[in-house]
Amino acid sequence: MSIRKNIFLSYSWSDMEIADQIEKDLTALQLNITRDVRDLEYKSSISGFMESIREADFAVILISDGYLRSKNCMREVLHLLKDRDYENKILPVIVRGTSIYSVADRLAYTRHWLQEQEKIKYLIDALPPTSIISELNELRSVESIASCINEFLAYISDRKNLTFDELKKESYASIITCLGGLNITHLVGLLRISFIEDIDEKEIALDQWLEENEPISDAYSIRAGIASRRGNIKKAEINYEKSLELNGDNAYALNNYGYMLYCRKTQLEKARGLFERAVSIMPNLTEARLNLGVLLTNYFDDYEGAKEQYETIISYNPAESKAYANLTNYYKSYKKDSKESREKICELYEKALVLNPDYLEAHFAYGSYCSELLGEHNKAISHYDEMIRIDPESAELVTALKQRVQLVIERNCAKKQSRNDLCACGSGKKYKKCHGA
Repeated sequence: MSIRKNIFLSYSWSDMEIADQIEKDLTALQLNITRDVRDLEYKSSISGFMESIREADFAVILISDGYLRSKNCMREVLHLLKDRDYENKILPVIVRGTSIYSVADRLAYTRHWLQEQEKIKYLIDALPPTSIISELNELRSVESIASCINEFLAYISDRKNLTFDELKKESYASIITCLGGLNITHLVGLLRISFIEDIDEKEIALDQWLEENEPISDAYSIRAGIASRRGNIKKAEINYEKSLELNGDNAYALNNYGYMLYCRKTQLEKARGLFERAVSIMPNLTEARLNLGVLLTNYFDDYEGAKEQYETIISYNPAESKAYANLTNYYKSYKKDSKESREKICELYEKALVLNPDYLEAHFAYGSYCSELLGEHNKAISHYDEMIRIDPESAELVTALKQRVQLVIERNCAKKQSRNDLCACGSGKKYKKCHGA
């Protein structure tokens, strides 16, 4: 049963990964979390949802550069500042790399919003007010942000704040203290156990916790995870079932249980059902949607179903690189090979790598696609070189991939070519000036 403390989670989409982790951790502490990707229903008013920040007991605000430059995020701040008790409701979390503590830092944001204000004024200046009512409302909103952001940042920077990493290291103790009147020491202890990496240390700590506390769903889920890592699948299954008996809506346990079955390549129909239950309970559980998409593609040939999962992720989190990379499989295997499908596949890979330049698997897949399907061998090699930059231990694999590229080039060049044709190696040069020289 959730403790009656309602927390509104305010964040920029660029910080979605941190927001997901905070939601997961605070949910484990049985706190009620409100956030847009789960609680804002289709066709509901976005502005109305923003106003609901005032109805929450507290507001956890992920303060980052993206947040401070976002109209929607700053509108949520404006609604919060209307509350006379806003100082007691705000629980700021600073995203690493955000600069707000000097006068110059704060004035940079004030200058940004003044410039946004002038841009809108310039666009609507010559138009009659009766035909641009929405734009005038937008202007007033930006003017309000410009007038209050310096005061808001002065207030935040004058307080002792924690970064997300610091907050997680202390198991959210500062937030729990601010909430007041909560006796959840046992839940905090279990959360700390979930952060332990060493499997032996984790098991010892969990056994001790279970001796001192009444078992709850998350405790059995952690025990199942330990058993799974040790290869004791039967014990893991028993504990996942116990976890779900206590709380059938534990989306994280459902996802982890399904992932274990998927990795073992057993009970795949059950794994599918577990993933589907997880996303129906928690539509923004990206990990479960990714897992479901891969399962549908690899074992059920359901490319349309997988595509739906990836596009849903992109709809609420356009910064999720894995969704774009995984979506390429739909166009590779399900759609007819054509110029349009090839362009779409390249577009998706490029998007994934813009979002995450260190996405090793995407460099590997895109490089292979460039070499094997497009004949763009130099481009493939550049992606393979990126793999070594990201993980030097991939050097042996990259060497093998480059050797394969060279074999493809030599095989293509061995075919009869006109000296004025473009060389088959993908260099862009004529054959007579390249491998035909």
